Parts: sequence; structure tokens; C-alpha cells
Amino acid sequence: MATVKRRAYRSTIRRGDAPRLICAAAHRLFSTKGYLATSIDEIAAEAGVARPTVFSAVGPKPAILKVVVDQAMAGDDAPVPIAGRPWFKEALDEPDAVRSVHLHARNLCWILQRVVPLLRALEMAAAVDEDAAALWADLRRQRRAGTASIAANLAAKTTLRCEEQVLADMLFTLPPDAFYRLVHEEGWPADKFQGWLADLLQRICLP
Repeated sequence: MATVKRRAYRSTIRRGDAPRLICAAAHRLFSTKGYLATSIDEIAAEAGVARPTVFSAVGPKPAILKVVVDQAMAGDDAPVPIAGRPWFKEALDEPDAVRSVHLHARNLCWILQRVVPLLRALEMAAAVDEDAAALWADLRRQRRAGTASIAANLAAKTTLRCEEQVLADMLFTLPPDAFYRLVHEEGWPADKFQGWLADLLQRICLP
């Protein structure tokens, strides 16, 4: 039987574009198929790069997942933490508590639109995969710190109707699941969810 010679892989993608294309492909696949069901070969094919390029440009699958989640939380690949983003600082610096709540709700909605499918994929993978579990735990710690800072920021502007820790817990637990249920399952527009969340936080937490 004649041996079939494999064709050498040739890509027209510039080397500097590979990380962005790989992360975008992984984001789509993780969000739709899940983390465990997505292979490196599928990420490479979706991104239009060779399999070795995935490893050299970004890394193994756990590293890709971390980069994808970090970028989804922040909104891009710039090396600037969420706390340093102008849109986040705008909400923190707003002196009026009601206006600040609405800005925080806006920011949460922006983040959730990008990250909710990934969060669900990551949480499910964390139950059976050690790397995913470590990333899930780290992400929860980051989110806990973020919601605590928002609660403390609002508590410094007015007398809350609830305990500061209660507000932090609400911000940590309520928005991701509610966004998925109301927007992804019930078909709410994102702006409707944003208004609902702002109104809910205002009614429960502000005087």
C-alpha cells in the first residue's frame, strides 16, 4: 500500500495575530461546547493555526482557559486590571450613591455579557478537572474581592439598608446566575436586565 504523504501546514496568519485568534476561538468553543469537550485540535482548527502554534503562542488548555476568562472579564487583552479600567473607576468615583449603583449595574452587565457562558463551562469542568478547579477557586477569590470593594465603596457614600457584607454577597452570587436565567433562557434584552439589577440593588440596599 502506498504511503500517503501529509501536506505541510502553511498559514498566512501573522505570528503576532496567533494569540488573539486562538483566544477568540477558544472563547467560542468553551462557551458552546464546554471546556472538557473542547480539544486543542479543535481550537487550532477554529483559529486557523497549526496545533503546535497553540502551545507556542498561548500554552496548554488550562493556560488558554485562564487567558480567555481574564480577557472576558476585562473586555480585552490589555494588561490593565478591572479596577484600573476607566469604566470601573467611573462607578467608584461617582459621589451620588444612586448613580453609582446604576454605573456598577452597567459594569456588571457588560462583564456578564462576555463571561457568563465561560463561567458556566468553568464551573462544570471544575467538578472533574484539577486545573479547572484551581482556576475556578482563584476566579471566585478575585470576584469576592471585587464585590467586596463595590460594597465598601457604596457604604462609604451612604447608610446602607443592609449590612455591607450582605451587599457584597448579593453582588457575588446574584448577577451571574440571574443573567443566565433571564437573558439566556428567558430572552430578556441585556439593557432590561441592567435596569432590573440596578433597581433591585437600589431598593434593597440604599435608603
